[in-house]
Amino acid sequence: MTSVASVVKGIREFSKLERILAAVCVFTPLLLVLGDNFTVRDSISAYFNMEKSVLFYVPLTVTFMLFLVNGMIKGKTWYNTALGVALAGLVLFNCIEYFLLHFIFAALFFLGNAAVIVIYTPKKELWFKIVLVAVIALSLGAWLVKVLPLFWAEWISLSIIALHYLLESAGVIE
Repeated sequence: MTSVASVVKGIREFSKLERILAAVCVFTPLLLVLGDNFTVRDSISAYFNMEKSVLFYVPLTVTFMLFLVNGMIKGKTWYNTALGVALAGLVLFNCIEYFLLHFIFAALFFLGNAAVIVIYTPKKELWFKIVLVAVIALSLGAWLVKVLPLFWAEWISLSIIALHYLLESAGVIE
């Protein structure tokens, strides 16, 4: 029989892993820029064919695994699994040869995260999570009106998603 102490230790270790993977989410765009001779491309997805493409595929694969692990193993309900599948689709289907499919997976991932942040939240934290989603919406809106390149809008969105995971794993928010 498993002791309560070992279960608590396992949860703490998993929370550390979540924080590391969330950090990967935040720093992947920087890694891509550095790995592509300081070139900022139109979007994060545009790095799929860079010379050192492993810098694109490995961190994003780690990131979609964060969602899958949360969804399936940690029991965080169906939506994290769905978000992980959406990010996997975004990684597997590049933005040139599979433009429509890639765009659908990207929209599901970014808009799905924004929806989950607000829909599945306690009322006491709703104001804070609405602010997070508003930042995502503003960054994507700034891209739509061509004020901000998609690369920066995606990086901002990934950072907000990672911040949400970090705060949740630290017990600051639910």
